[in-house]
Amino acid sequence: MRYRGPAELTVVRHGQSALNAALTATPEGGALDAAALPARNADVDLTPLGERQARAVGTGWLAALPGDRRPGVVFSSTYLRARRTAGLALEAAGLDLPVQLDERLRDHDSGPFALMSPAMVRGYDPGEASRRRDDPMHHRPERGESLADVLLRLRSFLRDLCAEYPGERVLLFAHEPVVVLLRGILEGLDEAGVWRVSGEEPAAAASVSRWTADAGGELRPDGYGAVGHLAGVTAEE
Repeated sequence: MRYRGPAELTVVRHGQSALNAALTATPEGGALDAAALPARNADVDLTPLGERQARAVGTGWLAALPGDRRPGVVFSSTYLRARRTAGLALEAAGLDLPVQLDERLRDHDSGPFALMSPAMVRGYDPGEASRRRDDPMHHRPERGESLADVLLRLRSFLRDLCAEYPGERVLLFAHEPVVVLLRGILEGLDEAGVWRVSGEEPAAAASVSRWTADAGGELRPDGYGAVGHLAGVTAEE
């Protein structure tokens, strides 16, 4: 399916979250520090570094856009880390735009495994990792969703977006799986192409990916995973 409607679609991955930081800090074979995380994945917040990255999206990218390239419509995942990235970026850029929340932009729901390290997953269900490897697109974890399920909700979101916002420049704040799968949808990638992007071109924290309408109105790639606006943003203040 071809997606026509918006003049431009840009997706920002949220800044570093407490879960990202905890996973990075967890040694091989170790367990996450549960005390540092909320009970729900949806409530995971940004770290101080993530907050600085979010502001840099505003000052280093949004504020630098020419007036005719600035977004007029903003959507965000309902998850806290995406909502806060949106709020901090828009505030830093001096843009007073309402942020519309849409559940279809939320992170991949991996059920009980969302706040687990690999070692914790193995301890909870020794067969889970092999099931994921055997069919990474269609495996649906206990009380969760498959990546194919995420694709379906993103296709639904894009259809509505294209119908409701013709000619608009639309900005989304979401999560890495959403960014990668949106690229797969918009660029017509097969499953192997999606895994190649995920492995070789991951969308970094607070990165910017954009698709711009061509002469026929179809959204075409216009930069993926850009992080130039994060120059100078470090873990230390």
